[in-house]
Amino acid sequence: MTTKPSDAPWADGPFPLIATPSKRPGLSNPGHFYVRAATGMTHAHNAIIRGLNAIVLQAPNVPSSSGKGYKPRDVKDLLSFVQSWIKMLNHHHSVEETYIFPEMAKLSGDPDLLEGPWHQHRLFQGGVDRLLAYTTATRPDEYRWAGGMREAIDSFSKHLTDHLYAEIGVFLGFRHLDSEGYKKVWIGAHAVASESGNLRQKLDMLYDVFPCVYGCSDRTYEGGHSFPMLHWTLPYLVNYWFAVGNGAWRFNPSDFWFDEVDVISATLLLILLKHASTGSAPYSGEEPWVKVGEITCESLKEL
Repeated sequence: MTTKPSDAPWADGPFPLIATPSKRPGLSNPGHFYVRAATGMTHAHNAIIRGLNAIVLQAPNVPSSSGKGYKPRDVKDLLSFVQSWIKMLNHHHSVEETYIFPEMAKLSGDPDLLEGPWHQHRLFQGGVDRLLAYTTATRPDEYRWAGGMREAIDSFSKHLTDHLYAEIGVFLGFRHLDSEGYKKVWIGAHAVASESGNLRQKLDMLYDVFPCVYGCSDRTYEGGHSFPMLHWTLPYLVNYWFAVGNGAWRFNPSDFWFDEVDVISATLLLILLKHASTGSAPYSGEEPWVKVGEITCESLKEL
């Protein structure tokens, strides 16, 4: 993790990030592909966790219509960010269920190899769907953290994070499988993750999912890494085209170059980038919504 220059909340909590497998001492047969696969899965899971942390840290401080400082655009952008995070989450698990799980089962010869993770998906998906329904149907003036979004998140967050932590252990247990075969499955999974879907889904990837993946990744984590492994031009396209004009991305915990920043810095950076790339006035709803010492989510106090 990079040295933090401020005391503002960062997205490495309240839900803890996962230690990088490739940096853990004592792994047997470290040259086997299982280490690389589990490491890549860890980076993806940590992006999901950072996004969830960014939501629960910031959403309580976005004023509702009855609160001081309420701005409909702020709420609209928050709801949009949550929807994009859900799209990222659902896309990740769709690739697992439609490709990774069945292909790993074929490789191992065991059709039940990943039954455990598959059933874990069922435990949290209903709550994720509930949150998506809330963010889709709620008008800005109807938004509430307590009595609305918080309860939807609380309905699945423990099941989700338990799964994200446990699944890394599952993949670390595949050291007995053929390394080259394992690598081929992973290459195929990257292709499916990047290219699957109809035109509408591809546009969602470019305008919603990729900005969320980039904005929830931290390339400095535990000494540095190269996740996400996408074409080098994509951060430029995201930053200067697909993300321009979308205020949702000020809720991202990182910039589009995967450098983690406190959310106050992230918000200001995004405003400046939009101003420089469009030549228009900076986005008016520019307040950062993590306020030190003002996290009000009661459920977080129990963690």
